[in-house]
Amino acid sequence: MGTSVRVEAPAKINLHLRVYGRRPDGYHGIRSLFQAVSLSDELTIRSLKSPEAVEIDGEFDCPPQATTVHAAVLAFRRITGIRSGVSISIEKRIPAGAGLGGGSSDAASVLRGLDFLHGTGLGIEELSQAGAMVGSDVPFFFREGAALVSGRGERVREICPRQDFFLALAFPGFPVSTARAYALLDSARPDDSSERDLSMQEIETAYRSPARTWPFANSFEEWVGVGHPRILSIRESLLSLGAVFAAMSGSGSTVFGVFDDGPSRDRACATLNAAGIHASAVSPLARLPELH
Repeated sequence: MGTSVRVEAPAKINLHLRVYGRRPDGYHGIRSLFQAVSLSDELTIRSLKSPEAVEIDGEFDCPPQATTVHAAVLAFRRITGIRSGVSISIEKRIPAGAGLGGGSSDAASVLRGLDFLHGTGLGIEELSQAGAMVGSDVPFFFREGAALVSGRGERVREICPRQDFFLALAFPGFPVSTARAYALLDSARPDDSSERDLSMQEIETAYRSPARTWPFANSFEEWVGVGHPRILSIRESLLSLGAVFAAMSGSGSTVFGVFDDGPSRDRACATLNAAGIHASAVSPLARLPELH
């Protein structure tokens, strides 16, 4: 059993996101293509001698006890029965409420780190079971860099990730509440039957094709964009700056642009930053970062 471990918690983008109406269990079904990217939070997890203690240090948009990090500790304890004390410090780089899965990735990284520290040898399915207790997107972050995701987010099928395109992430400077975005979708789009519905095979086939031909879309983008037109204007800016594809990620607010080459992507980021829009140059990931 170790005493500390450092974990990189990568962000993800939704290259495609089809959201269905509310299910009888209260959740919405989705059909999505997740891609992990190189922007990440950094977590340091340490064992404490005090049993049961949970110490969390970092900048959050809620109390530490209400974070996915704390929920992940409790999920690990339920799965394993291990109740040793733990200290977790986080350097946040992924904006909250940005549609980049930062909270879900942090939770997955806590579970991976605790498994490593305690030598419990949990497999992907056990980690996913614990992660699903925290949030629907968490199971993705135990897989490789790209996956087809369905159900309420708990069904994850890995696909061979691409790394031959370049990404810009543009954060408009404000978060979007996921709960609010779903409520807006329910009220503004009571009937989702007219929305394009790609099959999983069509999504995977399209992913292999040039990005400029992608038929992907985001169910939230139109409706969230009504209340936040800056999101739509950033999307148009990315396209005008050379992106071959651009869309909002998740329920917002980040917009990503896909570029054919690094210099074009870097020039677009520089232009957006000069205009006061925080833009980051990132890369698609093929696999999870190693634990240290």
